[in-house]
Amino acid sequence: MTEDGTQTRTPMLRASRLVKEFGSKRGPLQRRAGFRAVDDVSFTVDRGETLALVGESGSGKSTTARLIARLLDPTSGSIEFEGVEVSSLAARQLRPYRSQVQVVFQDPFSSLNPKHSAEQIITAPRRHLGLPMPTGASAFARDLMARVGLDPDHSTRRPAQFSGGQAQRIGIARALAVSPKLIICDEAVSALDVSVQAQVINLLKRLQAEEGFAYVFIAHDLAVVRQIATRVAVMSQGRIVESGERDAVFDAPRHPYTRELLAAVPRIDPEWDAHRRANSPFAGQEAAA
Repeated sequence: MTEDGTQTRTPMLRASRLVKEFGSKRGPLQRRAGFRAVDDVSFTVDRGETLALVGESGSGKSTTARLIARLLDPTSGSIEFEGVEVSSLAARQLRPYRSQVQVVFQDPFSSLNPKHSAEQIITAPRRHLGLPMPTGASAFARDLMARVGLDPDHSTRRPAQFSGGQAQRIGIARALAVSPKLIICDEAVSALDVSVQAQVINLLKRLQAEEGFAYVFIAHDLAVVRQIATRVAVMSQGRIVESGERDAVFDAPRHPYTRELLAAVPRIDPEWDAHRRANSPFAGQEAAA
């Protein structure tokens, strides 16, 4: 509660001053700093929204996603989920968090066990967390396959028997299996054909509308981000250089790096292209050359 009596907003997820160093060395007499893949990153995620972390390869966005998922331990900083500090929890203490935060990875074929059937893959999170399946594993998996647009009769097939888009839907169904409150999509559509990308994006939006969970959406494709994001945080060299509501970032970018990213987005609208070139940080350089 603020001084004027208004209710303060409590975000579902709060990342505060996250740092991740690789190659650092610590000891009683020495500490050697390593490469900072994530450098003093802070952001929040509200219930039911989509925060997109965008930037070129090496900007730190995927490392940030892995920190939030607790697949990596931060060098420093904190992660709070629904008011509970989770960045310092040991693996055995993370089970409640794992049931609330799931990940959909970039390459479905490398993230799905090739020896397991779709049913085994989809039900694995519940088995691992010791959660019951009242309808039985087969019926549970078939229901989730139907929800993500797959034929339930294919539940006994292995990943290699599905297309890339279908395999990614299995990954999405696996994430849904524990009814999470947050799903981290780490370049979840970048390996798919453009037409399949659109189908998966529409699926993600529909599921969010139905279930009310939030996304942290990692991407380098700004055209995709504009379709799904509520807010955008732009990363460069391990730092967030600009953040804000989607339309504000896209229509009136403040940071030169954001303007550079937007200037590189291919468009077929000549008026938009002319506006983009005029507002590019490199505007006028071609004429001067």
